[in-house]
Amino acid sequence: MMVEQPLCAVGDSGSPRLQIMTNDVGQFARELETSLARLDMTTMSAQFAGGITSCRGPSAASALISVSPLMAERTGDIVDDKSGEDMCKLVWQIGGRSDIEQEGRSVTLQQGDVGLYDIATPYKFRVSGDYKILILGFSRSSQAFSDRILVDQSDGCIASSTGMNALKSMLLTLLTDPDTNDEGGHIMNCASQLASRLLTERSTPLELPFKMKMDVNQLPSSWHQKILELQTDPDLTPDMLAKEFGISRRSLYNTFAVMGATPAAYIRSVRLHSCRKILESKNGAAGNLAGLALDFGFKDQSQFNRAFRREFGVSPGQLKKADSGHSDIEVGFFAP
Repeated sequence: MMVEQPLCAVGDSGSPRLQIMTNDVGQFARELETSLARLDMTTMSAQFAGGITSCRGPSAASALISVSPLMAERTGDIVDDKSGEDMCKLVWQIGGRSDIEQEGRSVTLQQGDVGLYDIATPYKFRVSGDYKILILGFSRSSQAFSDRILVDQSDGCIASSTGMNALKSMLLTLLTDPDTNDEGGHIMNCASQLASRLLTERSTPLELPFKMKMDVNQLPSSWHQKILELQTDPDLTPDMLAKEFGISRRSLYNTFAVMGATPAAYIRSVRLHSCRKILESKNGAAGNLAGLALDFGFKDQSQFNRAFRREFGVSPGQLKKADSGHSDIEVGFFAP
């Protein structure tokens, strides 16, 4: 049985975000080819199960994949067909294990490890355990990929850098958060640019913020102040910000990409920190969570609750009940 659920359109490319679950290894392979690249697959379990959540942009693709044990190979014949020949894969091992071989070298990725390889060169791998990976596929035109070799980053500075964590967080948000649908193409573009920078300069890790919690010192103070002034406007958008700052939309997104985020993510985080400050106050102004959500530009309380929990690890209701003077929740980087 297979369930295929097309989600809403992503970004300027118009490509949909797709989510499928299937017990058919052939169908899984076909969907993976559409999402990233073609592979020959052989299942190693009596009951196959695989799931893919993926999206594509003009120059990059990303997927969150879970699958039962199998063996897969990108053969020389597949490579000669020039299927995805310009793509490299940056892989985060979220669960289980991958044993990968390419050009006589082998690498084992376990939970928490990161790998990089060029799919223009044949490779094969075996997956086992409770297997789950996050993949960013993007052009190998950067000088970071001048050598077609498998790179094990599991013990390197890149894998543990906050820049790599920020990139991982961006992709997980893109693939799992329905609130990013209207900016998905821009997130993908930012992720591709950030990955190129991180891998090109992998001998010197970039200290970028984790989980889209930005340091306001990396942003012009006037920009941050303007966002604070406009945060209660329900119509506040990246386009409005670009107009306020007198720059193009592309320049706006490029500025935020350096911090591993997007303008919309920054706006959302500013709003959430302001809401938290109100919830922690003792003046009783936060009695109506639905009203608070609407006051700060959220569509409804449900959207507000999801975003708040992702940012702080607790729901607004839980924070509201806590002692406002003794909260253990991490404040993040925004100035009070």
